[in-house]
Amino acid sequence: MIFALLLFWGVSAEPVLRVDVPSPTADKPQSKLWFAQGSWWAWLPVKGGSSVWRRGATGWSREAELDGALRGLPGQADVWADAASACAVLVEERRLAVACLEWAGTGYRPRGKPVEIGMTGEGKLETATITRDAKGEWWIGYGWGREMFVRRSGDGWAVAVKVSETLASADDICAVVAVSGGVGMIWSDQAVDVVWFRWHGKEWGKVEAIERGGKTADDHIRAAVGADGRLHVVMKNSRDAVGEPQLVMRVRDKAGRWRNRHFAPRTKEYEPSRPLVLLGGRPEREFVVHSRYARTGPAPRGSQIVSGEGVLLEAARPLNDVTGTKALLPPGQPWIVLASDKDGNVYEGRLDAGVP
Repeated sequence: MIFALLLFWGVSAEPVLRVDVPSPTADKPQSKLWFAQGSWWAWLPVKGGSSVWRRGATGWSREAELDGALRGLPGQADVWADAASACAVLVEERRLAVACLEWAGTGYRPRGKPVEIGMTGEGKLETATITRDAKGEWWIGYGWGREMFVRRSGDGWAVAVKVSETLASADDICAVVAVSGGVGMIWSDQAVDVVWFRWHGKEWGKVEAIERGGKTADDHIRAAVGADGRLHVVMKNSRDAVGEPQLVMRVRDKAGRWRNRHFAPRTKEYEPSRPLVLLGGRPEREFVVHSRYARTGPAPRGSQIVSGEGVLLEAARPLNDVTGTKALLPPGQPWIVLASDKDGNVYEGRLDAGVP
């Protein structure tokens, strides 16, 4: 595996599309981009629902024929897609929905009716993620009431299975991902300063600590799986001090062994945050993209999106919440990410510039 550091100094950007809600590429564990049928697609929130966008030869355009099917659903989406379909878990504070699209020759059409999941008891949903395992079953993972849960399509989405065994902090989140013949759940636990993992094959295994102590836990999680089956999870830690590394790459091999690599130190000028990991190329490369918050200097600099130590995206408004695809980056196609500002503007960055 090659850890790719791409340098794009001084790249300024104009928005490629705009929606009517702030920060549409949020939140931290979610993937809103996918590549299928020769095009990049994005699933983004709008007032009163969500929307699907297609990147064509002349730029991004909204697939307005899907608006009716998505109206009234939660807007904050995490997407899993292949060549024939795309499914998203959609999130509001007390409601989840699972909506699927299928390819219909020239575009997508709804596949069945969305499944809505109402939450009961005390709690608030911050985010949720979705994956599909090797058997074709869908899973969603989310935090509720300081505990981590999964639901799966084989149960009709009706059964909430608690994966965690202790109470995390109210700020912690999780991510579910298909790995090694099953699924795994990763979550942060700032209450005891541990990052946890639990794997499900035929049944749930033991909860295992990926890393503990040293302020290793924070609620930023993004995951990707390589062609070799290794799981890559990039996170932020809580070592919020100048000179301390802020980000951690956690890699799980097929035998279940974890390796943690801390990187991206905080400086007097900048604070790394909200990282994303993407995999692609031959040989396969690991790309880390993250926000970099400016702590000194002119206010308009705000925050940037960087890859390695180079600026990937910079605009007049502060940028945040970079998002990408769950799948391997497509060969022979542009490798893109999206980020947004608080006015609903969405910006596009290219990762493949300068990559052999």
